[in-house]
Amino acid sequence: MRARHLLTATAVALAAAGGASALAQSGGGVVPDPSGILNLREGYSYTTLALMCTPARSTESGATVPLPEDPDANLFFRGPRGQSWLISGHELTQPRQGDFQGDAGKCHVDEQTPGDDDSDGWGSISRLTLDRDGTTVTLQEVITTGLHNLCAAAITPWKTMLANEEFPFLDDPDRRSGWVWEVDPETGKATRLTGMGRFSHEQEAYASPGAWYLTDDRGDARFIYRFIADRRRDLTTGELYGLAFNKATGTGTWVGPLNPLDPDADMRSRGFNPALHGFVKAEGIIATASSSTRGGHAVVFSESGAGADPGRVWRLTHLGANNTVRGEVLVEGDWARLSRPDNLRFNDAGDLFILEDNSAGDLSRNPAACGVNNIWVLPRHETGTDNLELLASTPEEPTGPWFSPDNRLLYLSIQSDTFPGRIIAIRHPRNFNQPYDH
Repeated sequence: MRARHLLTATAVALAAAGGASALAQSGGGVVPDPSGILNLREGYSYTTLALMCTPARSTESGATVPLPEDPDANLFFRGPRGQSWLISGHELTQPRQGDFQGDAGKCHVDEQTPGDDDSDGWGSISRLTLDRDGTTVTLQEVITTGLHNLCAAAITPWKTMLANEEFPFLDDPDRRSGWVWEVDPETGKATRLTGMGRFSHEQEAYASPGAWYLTDDRGDARFIYRFIADRRRDLTTGELYGLAFNKATGTGTWVGPLNPLDPDADMRSRGFNPALHGFVKAEGIIATASSSTRGGHAVVFSESGAGADPGRVWRLTHLGANNTVRGEVLVEGDWARLSRPDNLRFNDAGDLFILEDNSAGDLSRNPAACGVNNIWVLPRHETGTDNLELLASTPEEPTGPWFSPDNRLLYLSIQSDTFPGRIIAIRHPRNFNQPYDH
């Protein structure tokens, strides 16, 4: 995440006009959005659920606080009394000298519960209570504060949230940032999962045979990790392994257990170079099963790439500790039809939704990026950019895709530096499990 931001005056104008050149290259069209926020395939529509910086209730203090900016991950939960909750992470930092300063001046919740063993940052978790239609918000709340730069997220099989801190503080001798946190969606209580390691966490996926697979999105070449918990339903401790992968052969092996306080350094000390054995800017990762909470036999993740490399989407199989991991590219980016793949999500039918995150630098170097971030669908059982179907485009950054239980809605966050961030719901004319035509 955080490749932002694509937008220039030209990009805004292009998106508002429907992103014509990008869409012409895509092989399919989308309908221009008069608001310049999200151009959608014909027949689809979107509803804004929440605007950032509008009033919300803090469950920690009871005070009225602004709904934090930079919404990212979205997860759907059922509350204990049948409520429908959309839980969202917010990608905010506490600006410190020498660290990322992009959030200075943005609305944030500058409070945290005394005694929290967290990062003392501005990263927060919010909760929208939804009516039965899935789009009407009856309550906006901030349930967790004090975390740092929250990126993508996952749901555990026992229905808690795993929130990921991206880009640890550079000057952080107490190691208070760079962790995965398990968050109770009802109480907001956050528990640090030390065993999952300290690095720039993007996301994790639960897959057979009973392990979690994690990406490191520091922005350069890093490793993929595998975590096996010591105890069921307790992710605080366990064994962490790094993947030494050979792209020439498409195979890799697990190395470890590693030191969770600095697994990257541990891998390097064992003679593994991430430029040779890793991936450049690994982002979203999900299991291939219809639901990540059930665990699949493979994981799919995006390698966003850097410089002239537009990135790609990988699938890893043979994940067991004693197996030779096998990897294959599902979609190779080519700038014209895919660049900087980031967030990923399968629908229940097996279609893969791929969200782009191009930066201003990508736009200036590669005019084929055309000033928009596209949302693509790779239909089930297909591979390759020629089979991608365009669902939407936006001049800003789309994040946090998640489907409603009835599969009629796709929840999404839009991060922006030119208009207030928002959480939206895209409505399919029938159901997102419908086949995608070529």
